Amino acid sequence: MFEWLTPELIWFCGGIILVFMEFVIPGVILVFFGVGAILTSALTWIGILPGVTEQLIVFGVSSLTLLFALRKYASKFFKGDSTEEKESEYSGKIAVVTQSIIPGSLKGKVSFEGTDWKAVSQVKIPEGTSVLITGKNNITLMVKPVN
Repeated sequence: MFEWLTPELIWFCGGIILVFMEFVIPGVILVFFGVGAILTSALTWIGILPGVTEQLIVFGVSSLTLLFALRKYASKFFKGDSTEEKESEYSGKIAVVTQSIIPGSLKGKVSFEGTDWKAVSQVKIPEGTSVLITGKNNITLMVKPVN
């Protein structure tokens, strides 16, 4: 009934699914298992891997080899730069300091649009001061006093 369902097709479809899952579950890991499955599919199709045991060994070894050899290189292309300080959609807006901001400390807080945020600054800013948001680093706002 399912004569068309060959091991090559199963490996290939599984590989394609894993590659596309990388877009849903980021981490730059699944893509290497997907490529390993596609490689296993190709080697099975040309007759090099007739048995399931050989297929599983090639899949495991190729996937892990690709993962350890190329993950650091590939991560540069697939991962964002969310940890870098950058201008955000909040830049240029005004917030109010709710907990004094001291340079070099992450204990400062500001209230912005009804939400408390961690805040950092190059200068000491006392509680109750209005500040200008200059950027955002993850969940921390960079601020400076309003002049």
